[in-house]
Amino acid sequence: MLRRNSIHWSKPPHSGASPQFSKIIEVANIDDIRMRLAQPRVGIEMALEAYTWLKRSGDFMAFVALLHDDDAHVARNAAWVLTKASDRELSQLLPALDELIDIALSTSNDSLRRLTLNLIVRLPLTMECLRTDFLDFCLDQMVRLSTPPGIQALCMKIAHRLCSFYPELYEELMRTIAALDLSFYQPALKCTAKNIMQTPRRVKSD
Repeated sequence: MLRRNSIHWSKPPHSGASPQFSKIIEVANIDDIRMRLAQPRVGIEMALEAYTWLKRSGDFMAFVALLHDDDAHVARNAAWVLTKASDRELSQLLPALDELIDIALSTSNDSLRRLTLNLIVRLPLTMECLRTDFLDFCLDQMVRLSTPPGIQALCMKIAHRLCSFYPELYEELMRTIAALDLSFYQPALKCTAKNIMQTPRRVKSD
């Protein structure tokens, strides 16, 4: 993919002061952004510059497309940039919820899966958002010892959100969490389970 515009990305000052965003990024296009995100190591300054471009362009769906990129660095880094957005900005991705779920289910990259789940858990999920294949995935991954702790915790949070719309599912989930031997799990999952168990037992109507 050819770059249409030549851009220069700002670098963090050696003084440790807040980085100054490059003015030229205002004319960058999505191809420019993709080329920069293809780097194996993308620092926080570059991620924030990409987010600045994203916020100004408002083209959040273009970044969802980058999550499908054949280059694993592009997909992972694009997801990371999206996590910098506010919850209000991320709500624009709700029409792409199924697409995000498909990525979380199918990817073999744990970093991309964790970042995609992080995006999903921040969306305004409703009763209509329930997908049984995704719920089954979350219920399995939240207790599987071989699953990375961050993914375990996110899956438990999402399962709790989705089950809260259905009394039977909610009660079953709470019994499952209560029965876990948390001594086998890392702090991320322990904290999430504790917080959920302390949540008042209520079922949403939507």
